[in-house]
Amino acid sequence: MSNKMLVADLIKLGEKSLEMFTRYINEKTPISSMRVFVRHFPTELEISETQGRCTSSAEFIYKPDWSKVIFDFIEEKINNMPEFTELIQYLSKHYKTNIQKIAQGCNEITQSSFWLKTFIQRLLHEKLEDTLSSDSLIEYASLFKSELELSPLEYKYVYYLEALFIESDSIRINDNILIRKVQQKDLEYTRDIFFDQPRPQFVGLPSSILEIDLYAKDESECQEHVKRIFNALRMFKTVSVFSKETISIKKTIIWPMASARGWGQTTYSPYKKYTVTHSEEDRFVKFINAIEQKLYFNKEEKGYRTLYISIERYNSALLETIDIDRKLMTAVMGLESLFTLEKDRGENAFKLGVRVAKLLGYLNFNSEKVKDLIEESYKFRNKVVHGTYISLENKKRISELFPDILNFLRVSLIIFILYQKIGKDKIVELVDKSMISNDYSEKLREMLQENIADFREVFS
Repeated sequence: MSNKMLVADLIKLGEKSLEMFTRYINEKTPISSMRVFVRHFPTELEISETQGRCTSSAEFIYKPDWSKVIFDFIEEKINNMPEFTELIQYLSKHYKTNIQKIAQGCNEITQSSFWLKTFIQRLLHEKLEDTLSSDSLIEYASLFKSELELSPLEYKYVYYLEALFIESDSIRINDNILIRKVQQKDLEYTRDIFFDQPRPQFVGLPSSILEIDLYAKDESECQEHVKRIFNALRMFKTVSVFSKETISIKKTIIWPMASARGWGQTTYSPYKKYTVTHSEEDRFVKFINAIEQKLYFNKEEKGYRTLYISIERYNSALLETIDIDRKLMTAVMGLESLFTLEKDRGENAFKLGVRVAKLLGYLNFNSEKVKDLIEESYKFRNKVVHGTYISLENKKRISELFPDILNFLRVSLIIFILYQKIGKDKIVELVDKSMISNDYSEKLREMLQENIADFREVFS
């Protein structure tokens, strides 16, 4: 058998299994057991930036369970089929290395048998449910081969977002990414009666739905892509968007469980909410695509390390449910990662304030105000770092400072991301030189105008 023949042999195995199963059913006339499920569904739904309201109901659903019948058939009829045994031997020998990569530490023969049985079970279940099409067998056999050869697979992620709303019914970011309004069917779910539990209270109603379709070799590659998308969403405005609930679906034929549902970070809370208006859509789409692409860098490389750290500190200050003084400290430290050079010694508050003020001044920020706010915040940053007691009066002042400092960090991050090829050190050095040279000042101004024209409103 060759690799080219593998798909054909899988199809033959599938066809013969289906024929044998039809005879098996006719001869034994088995009766399926019944399983009881609880279907939860909303009856009314209203979601906006200012309010969310949902009323729901539930009902019992009875479904036939053919699992025991299919299991008995495979054990009695399939296990001893020569075609089945030959395929197991072929897979365990020719795909040994790849099998270990997919299921590390397994026995190749046992694992191959398990995967072939899963392949057959899928066909039989769909036959009983009358959902098996004429093309399904070819599709599943081809997918089986693709998985064994470690080819990129199709993944779909559905994120139930917090804090980001849209005026339109949906916004298409690109061919792979869609943001849409919440529909009643998104809040519907069905569970086995013995495992029926209410959704966690902290989940609540989502603000919108994010759908992402990807082709990737593994889920870690998918998660890196998803992380870039979320980072881009959080930088369009200072909006604390995160996922409250996630559905992940992997297109697979060798694993029984192709989908999973999970809950988001319980330590996150919405600091700022935002609605993308109709007039902003084009700018929003262009920004998300541009930033997501620019975020595709190796965080382990020295030149990108401080940029990555600053992004993480921005996310922490924006999302984490921590005291406001720690939030301010984290945001200031995010600015430090961007604007501080290794050679800098002393007067960090002054240098940081001047550099940020100079750079943001080109974007119509009040430079003097920026400098003063950063220097004041830096003093609070030192108090928090050294464990100094923060009075209620100072906490109130920190609460007033924090939104501006967080926005300074967001805007600075966008600039450093857009101009990452120049490098963090060279950008900071250019800022320093622009303070004493009109030529460098003009050069910096021209550089900033080059890429920000389409996003000017994002910097406000």
